[in-house]
Amino acid sequence: MTSVPVPVRVLAAALATVLTVVLVLAVDAWRPPPGDAAPAVPAAVSDRGGEGCLVPELRGFRLRVAQAELEWANCRLGRVRTRHAAPLKRGLVIEQQYYAGTQLSRRHRVGVTLGR
Repeated sequence: MTSVPVPVRVLAAALATVLTVVLVLAVDAWRPPPGDAAPAVPAAVSDRGGEGCLVPELRGFRLRVAQAELEWANCRLGRVRTRHAAPLKRGLVIEQQYYAGTQLSRRHRVGVTLGR
C-alpha cells in the first residue's frame, strides 16, 4: 500500500475544525446549569502596598529595570551617580542609597550609583 499525500491546507482545515469542537465542548462543560448562581470571582488583590515605599534590591539591575522596580514598590528614582567599575558591572546599579527592605514614605526618592 502506498500513502497518498494530503495537501497541507486540507490538514490545517481539519485540525482547525477539531480544535473548535474541543474548545466549544470545554466551554459548555464549564458553564453552570441553568438556574444555578454563577461562581463568585475573587476580587483582584495588589501586592504593591498602598502605605509607603518598601525599597527593593536594585544592585545588578540596569537603570530602566531598577526604575521599574522602584515604581512597583511605590518609590521614585532619585539622584543617579556614576562610578568606575569592573567591565562586567558597567551599566549596572552597583550601589543604592537605602538598604533593601527599608520602609520609607510613599513616593520617596531612592538614589543609585551606576558602574561606568
